[in-house]
Amino acid sequence: MRTRLVLIFLLGVGLSLPAQNSIEYQLDLDNIQHHELGIQVSFKALPPQPLVVRMPTSSPGRYAEHNFAKNVYDVAAQDADGADLPLSRTGINEWTVSGHDGVVMLSYTLYANRADGTYAKVDNRKLHLNMPATFVYGVGLDERPVELLFPENEQADWKVATQLEQVTEHRYRAPNYYYFYDSPTFYGDIRFRSWEVPHKDGSQTIEMAFLTPDPDSLLDAYAEWTKKIVAEQQAIYGELPDFDFGRYTFLCAYNPYVSGDGMEHRNSTVCSAPVPLEGYSERLIGTISHEFFHCWNVERIRPASLEPFDFDRANQSGELWFAEGFTSYFDDLTLCRAGILSEEEYVEGLQGMLNYVLLRPGTRHRGPIGMSQCAPFVDAASSIDPDNFDNTFISYYSYGAVLGMALDLELRRSHDTDLNAYMQLVWDEYGQPEIPYNIPDLRNALGKLTEDETFAKEWFAKHVYGSQLPDMAGLLAEFGVRVLVEEPDSVGFLQLRLRDTEEGLEVRGTVYENNPLYAAGLETGDIITALNGEAVTTQEDWDAIVSGLSLGERYSIAYTQNGVASTGMFTAGADPSFEVMMMPKRKMDKKAAERQAAWLAPSGR
Repeated sequence: MRTRLVLIFLLGVGLSLPAQNSIEYQLDLDNIQHHELGIQVSFKALPPQPLVVRMPTSSPGRYAEHNFAKNVYDVAAQDADGADLPLSRTGINEWTVSGHDGVVMLSYTLYANRADGTYAKVDNRKLHLNMPATFVYGVGLDERPVELLFPENEQADWKVATQLEQVTEHRYRAPNYYYFYDSPTFYGDIRFRSWEVPHKDGSQTIEMAFLTPDPDSLLDAYAEWTKKIVAEQQAIYGELPDFDFGRYTFLCAYNPYVSGDGMEHRNSTVCSAPVPLEGYSERLIGTISHEFFHCWNVERIRPASLEPFDFDRANQSGELWFAEGFTSYFDDLTLCRAGILSEEEYVEGLQGMLNYVLLRPGTRHRGPIGMSQCAPFVDAASSIDPDNFDNTFISYYSYGAVLGMALDLELRRSHDTDLNAYMQLVWDEYGQPEIPYNIPDLRNALGKLTEDETFAKEWFAKHVYGSQLPDMAGLLAEFGVRVLVEEPDSVGFLQLRLRDTEEGLEVRGTVYENNPLYAAGLETGDIITALNGEAVTTQEDWDAIVSGLSLGERYSIAYTQNGVASTGMFTAGADPSFEVMMMPKRKMDKKAAERQAAWLAPSGR
């Protein structure tokens, strides 16, 4: 199914169709303790040709194929009088019903046992429904209203949380299939927190729906943090989006019966983790920040490559370095500006990301556009053959976050503006009117913001169309942050992992292309037997010999690879891994201190 994500949300138009044209889903909870959900779909006022129904293959916000049809079985079709209709399976995710008189009552069983941001889980505690993983759709019926009915006489204490429009206590509605598929839904023992946020001439509601064993006091504290995040991000863009029905919902599942994830949607997000808030809230709050930022960046500031979104195949985009990566830059920065993270915690937290992006060799093979286009292979995708992504891929989340930080610091240093202003401009021109963008549009917006077309073209040529990494150490130094190589005078091997075994010292992790031992031919699984002519059998042997090597000198290494004795030569170098820390205030010059204060201060101050 190909449907525009940019939703012209005219409910009056969508719901003015005759009621009998609505597609209705009813749920049977009789066997949920075995993770089975019974589903009946009513298709009415159908044209005379056979009805084709499909189970989606992909899900909004996920770019790989997931083959949800594997968990669909016991499919049957009847007419309005309950008589069986001819049904055949016409594809791996498709069924065709013929001989109907305009009405088809389709029923099937869904096995659902993974609760996260993509799949579905039903059990004796809840229904955790991501719609593409749960519901088939009628081909050619994309624009019909869709209604979801919950049983009235079962699970009397359970409540519904969703971005769908509530019609009655047990009936919820979407104007069309896309909105339905973009509306994850919880049904269970939910506790809510909500508050009003000023918006234009009125207000909108922010709602949190919790499936967690935590006490109310922790829910209250977590909601207070979320209020600060919402306010900070609203200040970055200058306004909230116009949420459909005036409400945004955080669907928060923090309990042992779910899997960890975060997934954005137009007016809601799923944030799940197999742990409670107690003892973990500081780790979990970053997902809240990341996903809420998406209600601007990717839900409404939308790349044209994802328009229309196709539920029947993998969806590829070259813009995820911006949609996901810039969002990843702002998520922890929001926590710092909102006072949830201290400035020191934020800066020290940059170390892992910067080491990963700046030191991995992936940029030898792809820039941020190419990394983004790999999403169908890496975003919860599955395969059984090994890949070489450790050497050829850098996550567009982290890569884009580093580019976002670099651009923010460069704009603050040289152009008397910042990334907040850039995001506001992109929001005004593409997000608020919901006009899908292409990469040249982002470049043009940078030129417009800075009034410097040369800078914009060069920055995009180097860092977006190309794969040149920014000078992060130099930029951060001008904002009072030090980037220092941890052991510049000692021989080291980039993130080399070794393990003592009965056979000898085994290479366990990836030997990166920019590790000196890569040139010597070493691979994962090899057994090192000698270094610089000295026998090696343990990690202790290795460490002792390495301590006596000199930077810049050539050395031999002997190893066994696939049972074959081999030797190679390498040039010793220092491990380039570095640490990131705040400069002491007393050693920071006035300009750096001013820049740092402006960078980390709440937006709008």
